[in-house]
Amino acid sequence: MASPPFQPSITTLFGGAMLLVGLVVFAVSARYVWRATSVYRATEISDTGDSVAGSLVRVSGTVAHHDAALVAPFSETKCVALRYQIEERRLNLLNPIPWYVTIHEATGAVEFTVETSAGSVPIIKPARTVTLTKRIIATKRVDEARLEQIQTFERDHDDIPETTVWRDPPAVLQPLFRFLALGSRRYSEQRAETGDSVTVVGRSTEDATGIDPLVVSDRPPGNTVFRMTKSSIVGLLVSFTSILLGVVLLGVL
Repeated sequence: MASPPFQPSITTLFGGAMLLVGLVVFAVSARYVWRATSVYRATEISDTGDSVAGSLVRVSGTVAHHDAALVAPFSETKCVALRYQIEERRLNLLNPIPWYVTIHEATGAVEFTVETSAGSVPIIKPARTVTLTKRIIATKRVDEARLEQIQTFERDHDDIPETTVWRDPPAVLQPLFRFLALGSRRYSEQRAETGDSVTVVGRSTEDATGIDPLVVSDRPPGNTVFRMTKSSIVGLLVSFTSILLGVVLLGVL
């Protein structure tokens, strides 16, 4: 007599799903943490002559002037590396305390030169990651007028909602929302300008005459790694929990 086909239980299916999700989240988070530790793993140099082609290096110094500068959208400041954010004050189920949630974010950079005590080090491509001191340019409640450049920026970007439920709630909730300042928006920039002190981590070019950058920062290596990996560390903790739960449900342990 043929045995009945195997039919996995709900517990087995759920356990397998938890295990798979945990492994995927772990792989993504671990990859980013490893990339962030390049700030530590890189060799400190002060001149391109100190590097080997293709090696991971770190150089610290001041930003030299560059003609192809970016213009920060909210402060209209010229810079060589930029990360800007628009955040909106909201509530959510996990955090009942009103706080700012990022609704728009972008990063940009141009080629520039780092001046060190030993000479000039060309940064030959735009940096991929910008982690600099956050500067709050403006914080505006729903009923407050925004700076002209901010109005223009939001109007020119279709992916930034002009209104949300937090900015335009039902009439019965408006007094509470206004009291909690829900819907307020905060506009911030992280930027590196001419004369600023920065640390650049990247790969030495094939001819060892410049750096192909990975990270531009204005903090010591330890602080830079922590700032880059905060969300990934949370992801690792979540993945460990998911993997452990999946293993238990599958009866492996």
